[in-house]
Amino acid sequence: MGFIVLIGLFGYVVPVPALIWGWVRWLRSKSRFTSPVWRNMAAFCALILASAVGLPLFLAALYAHDLRESPTRYSLEIASHMFGVAATMLALILSLAGKGPARLPATLASLGFAAFWAVMPT
Repeated sequence: MGFIVLIGLFGYVVPVPALIWGWVRWLRSKSRFTSPVWRNMAAFCALILASAVGLPLFLAALYAHDLRESPTRYSLEIASHMFGVAATMLALILSLAGKGPARLPATLASLGFAAFWAVMPT
């Protein structure tokens, strides 16, 4: 039981600070797209994709919280879960293949979201 709690905590705590760190690091870097360019683009796309997972997740949680028990509520949660898992896995693959200032924060955010999706009930 303790291991699942640690995974869940990692999923709730790590993604937001990692995304903030990634964007600050990306915006402050002088050489964003150095050679090889495709690896820097992969890390940047991973950061964008991880951010794209986080915002709808937050908005869906706020919106679904106010809905009563209905098929609409569960269809929103299932669609959010399906998009989140797929986008998180793609962001993780891109961040591992990437290089540059956004690589480590994008990897941490993706791992955090993967942990979140692993413990989130559907």
